[in-house]
Amino acid sequence: MKNWKFASLIEEEKEFKVEGINIWNHYWHCADRKIEVIGPLSGNPYLFNEYEIRSPEKTINFVVGEFSEGRIGLYLPEEDAINAQ
Repeated sequence: MKNWKFASLIEEEKEFKVEGINIWNHYWHCADRKIEVIGPLSGNPYLFNEYEIRSPEKTINFVVGEFSEGRIGLYLPEEDAINAQ
């Protein structure tokens, strides 16, 4: 089981790279899995979807969901969180 770590608040269509890949330039495959994460500001639990991006070079998994006020949070597997920009 993966441990997910908060990586960033993101904005739609504003460049955000994970492992050098801008997530907005790729199709997100929904893994049909809900992952419980903890909100970075509130400390409240949320259930967000896990997604996967497949490119010829690599596969990237992440969890994304919307907090209140339209803020979108992105979580990465704990070991990958340091590679996000």
